[in-house]
Amino acid sequence: MTRTSDLGAVSPAARERAVEWHVRLQSDAAEEADWQAFEAWLDESSEHAAAYAEVDALWSELDDAPAQPAEIVTLKPRVAARRGPPRWAWPAAIAASLAIAAGVALNVGDFGGPAPVTYETAKGATREITLADGTHVRLNSGSKISVALGRHERRVEMADAEAAFDVTHDPSRPFIIAAGDRRIRVVGTEFDVLRHGGQVSVSVRRGVVEVRAAQADAAGPPIARLTRGQRLEHTEGAAGDRVGAVDPDKAFAWTQGRLVYEDARLEDVAADLNRYVAAPIVVAPEARNLRLSAVIDLDTEDAMVRRLAGFLPVSAVRDGDVYRIGLRPTQP
Repeated sequence: MTRTSDLGAVSPAARERAVEWHVRLQSDAAEEADWQAFEAWLDESSEHAAAYAEVDALWSELDDAPAQPAEIVTLKPRVAARRGPPRWAWPAAIAASLAIAAGVALNVGDFGGPAPVTYETAKGATREITLADGTHVRLNSGSKISVALGRHERRVEMADAEAAFDVTHDPSRPFIIAAGDRRIRVVGTEFDVLRHGGQVSVSVRRGVVEVRAAQADAAGPPIARLTRGQRLEHTEGAAGDRVGAVDPDKAFAWTQGRLVYEDARLEDVAADLNRYVAAPIVVAPEARNLRLSAVIDLDTEDAMVRRLAGFLPVSAVRDGDVYRIGLRPTQP
C-alpha cells in the first residue's frame, strides 16, 4: 500500500499501537502470523514505521539505563500465563514508562564482554553462523566480519563483506553493525548488508532498521529508518544516501545460490561477480554499458562467465589469470 504520512509526524494513536506491537513481538509466544500482521501494519503508513522506530529506541534506552524508580520498572509487562493487568491497559502504562525514559541517554559506549571473534569466507564459499544469542548470520563469498556480544549491545564490524542477518530480538542489547562510515542498528529483524568497493547497501526483509553516520550521536535521529522492502545505498566518504524499493527475495537470492540482476550495466555485474571468482572478469570499454537482466547460478567460475556471456552479444575468453569480455566481432 502507499505510505501516506511524513516520518516526522507520529500521532498518539499510532504510538500506542506501536507499543502494542512491541509488546507482542518481544514475547516468546510471537508467531510468524504476528510478524506478517505487523509488516502489513507497517506498510499501511510511513507514520507507523516512524512510531515503531521511536518506541523501539525509547524501549532500548529504558533497558540500558541505570536503575530507575520502581514505578517505571513495573510498568514493563512480561507475557506469561500468570494473572496480570488487562491487555487493554498495557499500552497506556508502557507509553507512560517510555515517556519517563525519553530523557535517558542511550549509552552505546558502555560495552562489556568477550573479545571479538572473526569469521571469514574464501572466494566462492559461503558460511552459516549461529551466534551465542541465537542470531543467524550467513556470510557471502570473500567476506570478513568480527563479532562481539556485550552486556549492553551486540556489535559487528564489517570489512569487505556481505552478510544476511536474522537477529534474535533482545531490546536490552541492540544489534549494531559498523560498515565503513555507516552504522546500522536493529533490535530484532532480518536484513542484508553489503560493503564492497567503497559502497554500502542495506536491504530489509523484516522489521525496522536504523542507519546512522558512524560518528553520529546514537540518541539522535537516524539518516533513515528502513522497513521491509526498502534498500539504502551509500558511497563511503560521500554525502547523501539513496533509499528505494527492493524485492527482498531478490536481495537475498545469493543465500539460495543465485544472483538476480535487473537492467544492470555489464561492468557492474562483472564487478559483483568478481566477489565470487578467483580470476577477475575484465570488460572491454565498448561493452561496459550493455544492459543485462538475468539470473546467474553460483557455480564454477567458467560456468558463471559462460552464462553471463550467453545473455549478451559478447564473447568471454580466459586469458591467463583473467576473463576478458568484449563485443562479438560482426560477421562480414
